[in-house]
Amino acid sequence: MRGLDFKRPMNLDEAYELLNSNEKSVLIAGGLFLRLQKTSYSVIIDLETLNLNYIKEEGNFFRIGSMTSLREIEKSNLPKGIIESVMQISGVGVRNIATLGGSICGRYPFSDINIALMAHDARLVFHKSGEMPIVDFIHNGITEKDILVEVKFKKSSFSTTKYYKKVYNDFSLVNASMADNRLVIGARPGRGVIVEDISELSDVEFKTDIRASAEYRRDLAKYLVEEIMKEKMAYGS
Repeated sequence: MRGLDFKRPMNLDEAYELLNSNEKSVLIAGGLFLRLQKTSYSVIIDLETLNLNYIKEEGNFFRIGSMTSLREIEKSNLPKGIIESVMQISGVGVRNIATLGGSICGRYPFSDINIALMAHDARLVFHKSGEMPIVDFIHNGITEKDILVEVKFKKSSFSTTKYYKKVYNDFSLVNASMADNRLVIGARPGRGVIVEDISELSDVEFKTDIRASAEYRRDLAKYLVEEIMKEKMAYGS
């Protein structure tokens, strides 16, 4: 990644104006994937000074700022399924840098944290676009440049996230997350989908790529769901 002009705005309005001032402007979250790109940007916008790094518990809700690192989520008192979803994302060094906002806005099909948030029916709060369900954003994105401010979701009585990886810190070949009775399967290798009938995965589409066949992914998903249901029964919910 190369950039000509580095900006550190003092408030969200200024950051939004900078983001929309040029087609080749970009936000820095953790900046991990940006560093791997060969693209040049005219304006690089750092959100570090905007106080978007927080985890708050308010009544029946959790709120997480978009600049909160995955490591901070891992060490928090958030629901078990949310914490589990970040525990095997690369190494601790990467989790100290990668942010929640970067993970969500990348809309990565292999993302473990995104399916956990989908299972919790999380809502995203953007600076200008307002609130929207994470499911809608993951599948459709948004039509204009905007800044993700925070993520919020209700507390759950039961939650867990499971995945299969060839090595501990690899991208998931398939993943699954449940919060209460809401199950989401992802890394199919498509984006996460809500499973309406937990006892039958025939409606979930799995695909073949260079990493695994569709049939193998389906079998893995069945196993993960079985493990989730065993845990749920043991939990007594």
